[in-house]
Amino acid sequence: LLRVVVQGPMPKGTKEFDDSLVHIIFRNPSQESYAAPTRPTAVFGVHVMHKGLQLGGAVGASSSVLLALTGPRGFRFLKRLVQLTALTSTAGMAIGVGGAVRKISSLPESERQDGIEDRAFRIFHNRKQNLVDRYSCVGIGMGMIGGTLVCGLSLSGLIGGAGLGAAAAVGVVIAKTKTASQK
Repeated sequence: LLRVVVQGPMPKGTKEFDDSLVHIIFRNPSQESYAAPTRPTAVFGVHVMHKGLQLGGAVGASSSVLLALTGPRGFRFLKRLVQLTALTSTAGMAIGVGGAVRKISSLPESERQDGIEDRAFRIFHNRKQNLVDRYSCVGIGMGMIGGTLVCGLSLSGLIGGAGLGAAAAVGVVIAKTKTASQK
């Protein structure tokens, strides 16, 4: 009711976006909708965590070359790779969250919520970013299963697998969009 009073009624053909946890993480607003997300802080926070996990996973995956040249072979190599990626993914998320908190806290108090809402709106309606994040969600799930198979049900297995899965999913999206643009 407050939204209708403050912003006026929604234009015809647009729907309020469901603000359940699944829809916050797995964003897919309709193309004709220009509705603001109902939980902008959650949308912004999930986005920052996605980017940190993807960055940490990419750093961990790229370190596999160095690890392969100097480290163990076979199954032990996979275990070390997942454990290393758990560290880089955790660091990536910490850096992302720290940077976001620093940026938000540098704004004047009166502009902080507006800044979060503005950024969340742009993230929410960016189709390419939503595509990357949806693929990343699938990759995270698959990576967590793989990490658990390699390291057992442990925090390093879950986080490292999630980071590797997120990085692989981003690689798939990049390859898919480059292939599609070459046709």
